[in-house]
Amino acid sequence: MKKSISVLFLSFLFASTLVFAEKVPPESKYSYEYRETASQMQMPLPPYEKDGFIIFSAKDGPRHVGIAFDFEDYQVIHSFQKKTTYDIDENPSNSWYFFILEPPEGKREISYRMIIDGLWTTDPLNQVQVYDIDTGIHLSKYKIQKPEEIVTKPVEHKGVHFIYEGQSGQKVRLSGTFTGWDSWIYEMKETSRGFYELYVPLPDGIYYYSYFIGTKSVPDKSNPDRVYSTDGDVVSRLIVRQ
Repeated sequence: MKKSISVLFLSFLFASTLVFAEKVPPESKYSYEYRETASQMQMPLPPYEKDGFIIFSAKDGPRHVGIAFDFEDYQVIHSFQKKTTYDIDENPSNSWYFFILEPPEGKREISYRMIIDGLWTTDPLNQVQVYDIDTGIHLSKYKIQKPEEIVTKPVEHKGVHFIYEGQSGQKVRLSGTFTGWDSWIYEMKETSRGFYELYVPLPDGIYYYSYFIGTKSVPDKSNPDRVYSTDGDVVSRLIVRQ
């Protein structure tokens, strides 16, 4: 009897430490990217990646679907949202639940559990599961795709592909010895969330450059070759040999 009471108490204590994520969808932070990703979903699928996000989904039926991750020690339950598609007569034709996650920096894989109408379970759509010896429970696992190496580097046809990684929605300019350090000649284009790119035709030679955000000079994080300019700023150096 005492053992049963202890188990019940521990279960209650664990449940009381859970934090339910605020029911504000991520579009408040990533408006365009989030809505674009959500709008392209057609059906519930196993977890997959798109535009830097991981998309989880669940079939319709339950009143509530949530998800908890290992990197939060399973202490936060994130609620899924419901999506409904309509036919040409604007009648509901299909519906399902989904959750869009921005992967934590530095993580190559994540373990998680789903909570369907209050019941903790593995992801029914994900066949990749592992058994956790420490807790004695099964977990769903997802391996994050390894991103391609993104660095500034010379490319064919006598030029350089410059790339900057930072916050989304910024105005990033490129300046260097090839512009006379005029930072208003080249503005980089945000090709995906937080990634800015620009191709500049340059002949063989040694070039010094920096990125500008407002009036702030920022060296190229993808290029470890750096020197001090005559003004004492840290700038990047690139050798072009085609």
